[in-house]
Amino acid sequence: MTAGEVPNERVGRAKCKLVYCSNKKKRTNTPSLPEEIIFYILVWLPADILYNSMRYVCRQWYKIIRDPLFVKEHLLRSTTGLLIQENFSCAAQFGKFGEMNTTETKVNFNFPNVLLATCDGLVLFKDGYDDKEVYAANPLTKQRVAAPPFCFPSFRFGLALACAYSTMEYKLVCTYRSKKSKVYHCTMVTMGKDHAWKPINCQKLSDPCRQIFRGYRFSAGGFIYWAYDAFPCVVALDVESEVFYEFPSPAVETEDTSIYYVRKGKSLSCVVVNPYKGTWDVWVLSDPRSHGWRKLHEIDLDAQKLGISRTCILWPIAWVSNGDVLVSGIGCKSRYIAMNVKTGKNFAFDSMEHDCGSMHEFAYSLVSFPV
Repeated sequence: MTAGEVPNERVGRAKCKLVYCSNKKKRTNTPSLPEEIIFYILVWLPADILYNSMRYVCRQWYKIIRDPLFVKEHLLRSTTGLLIQENFSCAAQFGKFGEMNTTETKVNFNFPNVLLATCDGLVLFKDGYDDKEVYAANPLTKQRVAAPPFCFPSFRFGLALACAYSTMEYKLVCTYRSKKSKVYHCTMVTMGKDHAWKPINCQKLSDPCRQIFRGYRFSAGGFIYWAYDAFPCVVALDVESEVFYEFPSPAVETEDTSIYYVRKGKSLSCVVVNPYKGTWDVWVLSDPRSHGWRKLHEIDLDAQKLGISRTCILWPIAWVSNGDVLVSGIGCKSRYIAMNVKTGKNFAFDSMEHDCGSMHEFAYSLVSFPV
């Protein structure tokens, strides 16, 4: 009798039946691609398609999409738009910018209070009833984590969220001033990991620079920046090394100019508006450790042919489409203009919300917190 043959039930019959050997591989019609090729195909797909569909195709794809390296690579290719929240509303809209138009979709996640900041597809927001209860969430995956309770007597505090990219951990930084003191303090926590706030030493900063903590906060490229239009310096915190840097700003607001700081991808930008000349100078700081501002653009509003009066108030709000498009507000309420600094094209649009409460640069991502 040959291998793979067994006798039939009736003993003595010459007929035999064939069965498959257990060590024989089953054939499949699905072509096999190297995992590296699958990785670089999937990484170009939008985050919502990856999360809602592609990760269910097979175990291999599920494993690839959950890989922290994949999440990091996907972030680099995500197209940024605007996350827009209406005043006194739990709802938000995501605005995506085309060449000459915008499309908006409802974000399938409710925020109980005003949005404070965004970072890599994560959103920082307050609780609906207690201003000191703060959460960070990924609106796509619905993962939500709470910051530890505030344990310091804060009179005025500001919050910002940034990423330590070597570990892909997200740090929440809080600066505050007590009721009895005019001195600002800094403390930090790793979201989803730490259960208590950790003080960050900012005593080496000059006294004037510590006062800038009351100003605007920006998160970009693993740093948190504090900047103020009338202040001659900018302060940056490297959330990974916990080291502060202070350096001069490229310009200071005067009677003839206005200064606006805006996050531009992984960098901080400073837009110097000269309303009399009708020009905007755009400076960019990619790495505060080098202390070097670089003039990136000079926008001539007349050449842009915006179709608005020179006397109309215009101010920059956010960079979208990966830093190619500058969204600015126009004097009239709920009216905005998008200027593409690469192509020179621009278009005006109405707010996607009638009573806009906040606008933040945003892109859907697969970022998650430790569990």
